[in-house]
Amino acid sequence: MGDRVRVPFATNSYSNESLPISAQDLINLYAEREPPDAKTDVALFGAPGLISLTQCGTGPIRGMHVMNNVLYVVSGSSFYSISAPLTVTTLASGITGGNYIPMSDNGIQVMLVNGQFGWVYNATTATFSQVTDPNFFPSSTVTFFDEYFILVKNGSNEWFFSSILDGTTYNALDFESATVEPSFCLGIVNQQENLLIFKQKSIETWYDTGANDNPFARVDGATIERGCAAALATVKEDNSVFFLGDDLIFYRLDGVLPHRVSQHAIEQAWQKYSTVADAYCFSYTWNGHKFVVVTFPTANASWTFDISTGLWHKRISYTAGYTSLGRWGGNCSVEWLGLVLIGDNFSNNIGQLTDQVYTEYGNPILGIAISPPLHKNRKRLFMSLFELDIQAGVGVTVGQGDSPQVMLDWSDDQGNSWKAFQPWQSMGRIGAYLRRLRWKKMGWFWQRYLRITISDPVPRRIMAAWADLSEGM
Repeated sequence: MGDRVRVPFATNSYSNESLPISAQDLINLYAEREPPDAKTDVALFGAPGLISLTQCGTGPIRGMHVMNNVLYVVSGSSFYSISAPLTVTTLASGITGGNYIPMSDNGIQVMLVNGQFGWVYNATTATFSQVTDPNFFPSSTVTFFDEYFILVKNGSNEWFFSSILDGTTYNALDFESATVEPSFCLGIVNQQENLLIFKQKSIETWYDTGANDNPFARVDGATIERGCAAALATVKEDNSVFFLGDDLIFYRLDGVLPHRVSQHAIEQAWQKYSTVADAYCFSYTWNGHKFVVVTFPTANASWTFDISTGLWHKRISYTAGYTSLGRWGGNCSVEWLGLVLIGDNFSNNIGQLTDQVYTEYGNPILGIAISPPLHKNRKRLFMSLFELDIQAGVGVTVGQGDSPQVMLDWSDDQGNSWKAFQPWQSMGRIGAYLRRLRWKKMGWFWQRYLRITISDPVPRRIMAAWADLSEGM
């Protein structure tokens, strides 16, 4: 039989460039730290499902924004408003490109930019127009601050601002230069009554002096000597700002101090991407977890940072035939009418996050977890039994998932190849709460990674894993 030992299971995406160190991974599952008197210190939960709240235009959903309880959406090349109860109105077309669209508002106007052009929708007059003022310049980002729309001038160290409460008009003198060092401006964030000017090599802090002319001034001594990797790779969340640094490290900005929150294995993966210039971030809150999603469109990858635990996991969407789409379909998010909404990159769906379904628009969500390396003092280990402690009896009444399965395979060559699946184990038909998931006669190894996969549309809640191990030479 051997000794019964607890097997550490994946709580993080940490697949090292050197697989013998760690091939640990977590896909469409996230970890949650539990209190000291709980059954386990860390449990795994399945990522929430998505159901279509409504469909809008032709897709993809390139951006969403809420102003005065109305949801504004860019779908494909068109602009829409959605008011309760789900009345979709086409407002305009001609929004070029296919990239993510940032938006901001002043309570009357919604402004959006695509890196080349800017547009303004006036909710009072119900008019939508492209900004044609000669003093407006191509900008990849927009924010609202103290009655002004603030934008960067792409390809320069300058940023500029609109007339008061009017995103359609600009004065030739209403601009500033971020000149602490000569790199270009990329993005701007309004944070706690300060303007953070994200540049390629630094972050400058500015404020509104209240003067009628030239109202902005730089805060001396508040420049951060760390740049940003992409114009849209910043996000406000949890009373702070998160951003992808020019050194391809992900940071949380506390005041003027950037604190690293990414890990070496993740940073190694990012270093291999052919470009990160198109990276962008958004965030959402779910079951008390604040998630920051970092998507790399060219690399076709989505990574998620859980602020509450400091742990990372990957998000991947799948087709109905279980083919990976590489990245998550989630493209943007808002909270509206008490719902967490996700705009889809692969369709025209505006989805509602839910824990009542375990699919994305009917497509499967594959939950995959790879354990840290299992080894002991360079000795041969014999595994006579492996048991997964999981919430059982969660099967559905009929159809796929009436006897939901867990698939197990493993790697004994340091994560370079994987054994064929062992016979699947059922998580138990509905009500079979005492079901135990056990695999026997697991052979011997020097070092082993265990991988579980769950594809059935049922709750995924994993508490722990155990194994009967005996030592050899």
